[in-house]
Amino acid sequence: MNGPTRKMAVVVWGALLATPVLFAGVTLTASPPHDLRSPELAGLFRWMSAAVVGLGVALSRILPPRLRRHDRGSRDAVAFTRLAVAWAILEGAAMFPLVAELVTGDPLLYLLCAAAVAALLSLYPSEGRWKGFAVQPLESHGAARRMPR
Repeated sequence: MNGPTRKMAVVVWGALLATPVLFAGVTLTASPPHDLRSPELAGLFRWMSAAVVGLGVALSRILPPRLRRHDRGSRDAVAFTRLAVAWAILEGAAMFPLVAELVTGDPLLYLLCAAAVAALLSLYPSEGRWKGFAVQPLESHGAARRMPR
């Protein structure tokens, strides 16, 4: 079986990008009646959404480079795994404000969703990004243990 390719990564990226975009359309067109919403929770959910999006953007940049390559994995597999982790974090971060909008009816939550979607857009698997995520920046645990203290 062949390993993951950049073209396959573009398809996965597009699918993960489509989920919050399509769900935003659902929340706009099929929202619950106003008497079933809880607008008094809008402030709380706005802050929670901002925290989730902010943490998601930060983690999508911090965690993927820390994933190390195993001996059996190819450079393409490393790039795909690192990018998929970043995309999944951002997809979840984009979905949280949309669910919060369904609960509260606060339209400002769409802006927070848009921030997470913009971060996801910025991680398009271009040729340069693919090569950058395929490098091995961290040493293995075994090498770290052999170093003198």
